[in-house]
Amino acid sequence: MIMSETATLSTMIDADVKDAITAFCKRRGIKLRYLIEQALIEQLEDEIDLEAYRARRNEETVPFEQILAKLDKRKK
Repeated sequence: MIMSETATLSTMIDADVKDAITAFCKRRGIKLRYLIEQALIEQLEDEIDLEAYRARRNEETVPFEQILAKLDKRKK
């Protein structure tokens, strides 16, 4: 994802959580902004994937061996 512009996001979190995140970032040598942004992106991707799974989980499946067999027939 290419970031073309930035925006400010403000929220309230538990002070102990903030201290833990800040210490973690300091130990790892990463910026707090980066850690939070990556965590938010990961959460959004997980939610989108879960929505797609739920929408398609009842679709008929095709065994992998059946697909391979069809491919083998096309090669002959």
